[in-house]
Amino acid sequence: MKALIIDDEVGIRLALAHFLRQRGYEALEAATGEDGLLIAQKELPEIVFLDQRLPDMDGDTLLARLIAPEIGACVIMMTAYVDLDHAVRIMKEGAEYFFPKPFDLTQLALILESIEERFRVKKEVVHFRNLYDDSADPTRIIGFSPHILRIQRLISLLARNLSTPVLIFGESGCGKELVAKAIHQQSGVTGPLIEINSASLSETLLESELFGHEKGAFTDASKSKSGLFELAENGTIFFDELAEMPLTIQAKLLKVLDTKIFRRVGGVVDLQSNTRFIGATNRDLAAQVKAGLFREDLYYRINVMPITLPPLRERGGDIIILAEHFIKLFAAEMGRTRLGASTAFMDALTKYCWPGNVRELKNVIERALILAEGDEVTVEHLPMELRSSRPLSPNHSSPLQMQTLQQIEDEHIRAVLHYTGNNHSRSATILGISRSTLLAKLKRLPTDKN
Repeated sequence: MKALIIDDEVGIRLALAHFLRQRGYEALEAATGEDGLLIAQKELPEIVFLDQRLPDMDGDTLLARLIAPEIGACVIMMTAYVDLDHAVRIMKEGAEYFFPKPFDLTQLALILESIEERFRVKKEVVHFRNLYDDSADPTRIIGFSPHILRIQRLISLLARNLSTPVLIFGESGCGKELVAKAIHQQSGVTGPLIEINSASLSETLLESELFGHEKGAFTDASKSKSGLFELAENGTIFFDELAEMPLTIQAKLLKVLDTKIFRRVGGVVDLQSNTRFIGATNRDLAAQVKAGLFREDLYYRINVMPITLPPLRERGGDIIILAEHFIKLFAAEMGRTRLGASTAFMDALTKYCWPGNVRELKNVIERALILAEGDEVTVEHLPMELRSSRPLSPNHSSPLQMQTLQQIEDEHIRAVLHYTGNNHSRSATILGISRSTLLAKLKRLPTDKN
């Protein structure tokens, strides 16, 4: 912290400066009000020790300038002529303390401790307010649980290492795409972030999308086309559902990551790639490698810095923070800024296990706000499964906890299909995936349960 001493007495300035430097302050000095104001405007000290009587002006006049928003200093008025009425008036006008000369250093130390604590708390409030402020960063990961704070730190570190591949693990609906966007945005790269769903295209189309093609490379190639590796130059390609990528494309992706060189389909010219790789999956890639469904060499190439997103049920108080965020978001979109939630509503949210994670929570909040006719959403506006939900046991012995990730996802897909009357397009919208991705997932399910 910086402290400015404005006093025409050299001895006072030297004594105070020495005392402040011992406490770790950067001590600045000025002998006149004019010099003190110039230093304050340039250095923006947190604390100003201001003599009431200065050669060129009185301290009362300078006080208003020092506490104004453009400087915003905490002012301790000093005087050798104690006048109680004057002290009261100065305090009303914005001085923090009215301190008599000569100094009682013990008392001054107590005053500084109080001011320092106030500044510390203020900084923390601003920090957390910025983290929670909807306008501060649209790509930020909302939450203050230990899991999320660690991920926020990882994102900051990875953003500075542009050549490092990033692999994001997590259940469906955890926010893997949001992490990819945050890494890209914080990197400060000039190129775009381009997302591709590895399960949404056939092998031939996926290769053409990634690497581009030359005219006549295949039947429908009536003209040349740039691929995503070209379009994402100096940017990021985000491969969602990476585990679904065909093995032949995996081999070509590995070559690009190793050599930074690729060719368009049907091309003979080598092209340079300066694109960051981020992949995401809800599968166990190590198990996929053992099963021969994912290349081992590619797995070790991209698993340099993995990020594992926790399921919402393991994020504790973040459920309330996220719910408040979505209520605020949808209420603003609906023009119903007075909308709030009852305590029972929030309590029901914390007791539910959230197999669909943040995506499911978001959908539940939107549904509740649509159903609410007044200014408060209540338990009655929640789906039946949330109204009757019970907390998970502390030892995680719930039958749901013993299911595999794939079983949980399959059951959730079946539930959504049942809810929509087997409408694939509407179900895909609710699940937050494309219709083609949903159809690909349905191929895994037993025929009698589709």
